[in-house]
Amino acid sequence: MLFWITLAFADDSALPAEARAADVVPHGAGADPLRLLGVFTTRGVLTDVVTTNPLVNGQVVGRLGGTNSTTTENVGAAFTEERLAAFLTWTPDILDGRAALDAAFEIDFAWGDQSYATGGNTGGAFGADQVNLQTRRLDARVVVIPGHTIVAGLQFVGDSVNDPGTAKLDDLTRSGGRLMFFGSEAAGVAAYGHVDARGGEVLRYRAGVFTLYEQAFADGDDVTLFVADAQLKPSYATRVGVHGWLLRDRAGGAAGIAGSGPSSALSELQGGPRFDFRTDPEELAPEVDTDLGWLGIDGGYNPALDLGPVGVHAVVVGNVGRIYVAGHPDVDVAGGLADIEGRWRYARGSGSVARVELLASTGDTDGDEVYTGVLTANSWGIVGALYATHGCYLLFPDTGAVNRAISVVPDVSGAGSGLVAATGSVGYDLVADRATLTVGGGYAQTAAGEMLGAEANARLSGRPFPLGTLSLVGAGVFGTQEPVTPWTVLLTFDWLLLG
Repeated sequence: MLFWITLAFADDSALPAEARAADVVPHGAGADPLRLLGVFTTRGVLTDVVTTNPLVNGQVVGRLGGTNSTTTENVGAAFTEERLAAFLTWTPDILDGRAALDAAFEIDFAWGDQSYATGGNTGGAFGADQVNLQTRRLDARVVVIPGHTIVAGLQFVGDSVNDPGTAKLDDLTRSGGRLMFFGSEAAGVAAYGHVDARGGEVLRYRAGVFTLYEQAFADGDDVTLFVADAQLKPSYATRVGVHGWLLRDRAGGAAGIAGSGPSSALSELQGGPRFDFRTDPEELAPEVDTDLGWLGIDGGYNPALDLGPVGVHAVVVGNVGRIYVAGHPDVDVAGGLADIEGRWRYARGSGSVARVELLASTGDTDGDEVYTGVLTANSWGIVGALYATHGCYLLFPDTGAVNRAISVVPDVSGAGSGLVAATGSVGYDLVADRATLTVGGGYAQTAAGEMLGAEANARLSGRPFPLGTLSLVGAGVFGTQEPVTPWTVLLTFDWLLLG
């Protein structure tokens, strides 16, 4: 099983680049019909988090101490990783900006890992010569009428009303579900648009359908996602959104290399729940299908801090549905999540921001007839959802990780036990918009009150040139069940390329 999970790691990059890109707009017509947005990262890592199985020593995601064979040891591990994510948009002059072709590709590896072979997430050893180009996106974007766009093909799927192809970072992480429920690539069709009145936008919408897995073309054993979102703008800096997402899973838990759904090894690997419906350990696991719905409402006042020094965003999502188990009674789903974040730019400079965030999700009781927790896309895809605004490096997933995204709490479901968490940070620009010192941390426990961990961290970052950032980070997590206190030190260079 570890071998097949390792293969799955190589097929998906650890993190969506949207969670790391700067506030730029990579799409749209311009003087040059071919435009480029590139995100280059080199990261040196020193940590006591190690893998105990050589088959999963390369690309590792999921829960620290879980099925990915990670643990902590007194001897530290050191390695360097590198990634380039390139986003290309071609807008033919003859179409006058009414249509564009989007493509995104990625190459990433650890220095010295492998050469003269084929496979994603590797290719940094002596000689290089590795076939390792990974396709992240390939879609056509058509402007039906001004303000209304259809995107068809392989594209990024978030959990808010905003179009990931034109959105800024805060549009994705501080609206809708904040990427906590959906945040990865999928093939399908989506419509995005906005309605203007009184000289400004009053309504924004999204509607789409995506095929997450196509098992057999002649059978109905697929996984399909339907999304519908709307956002009102009642005032200049205020947004209120309503959201409905429906997932229909008829794959029987067998989609993907490591399975999928709430009974899969994939879900357990990434910190989601894993249901075992067997009455006998020797019994074959029954097929499991799922109908799930998420209904949410969110609101924000200046969440991007671009219209003033104070910003707030909150979201509440109810998760309902039913799990169908072959030969066993059905299981109802009835859970929920709430999150609120406040930020304050208290001094000069973009990094002089104080932030606090509170998150709570319901946990499952011991009853078999109803699952009272939440489910996210982490039960269907490798890093299918990402909690991105916490500011932690080990307690919650590090949004800057390349191939080794390991954390104490990878999923907001808390492995089905629910989650109560508080995170915060205070940053100060030592030199306005050029050098920033940030201290922060977080605390997490299950819904029943069992402590999961508490993190303390510090980050010193500088900008040696425009769009280039050099950062030194230190973080440790206390109160976990690991043999040794998890810690990490990171030296990272990020460069945003525009062309």
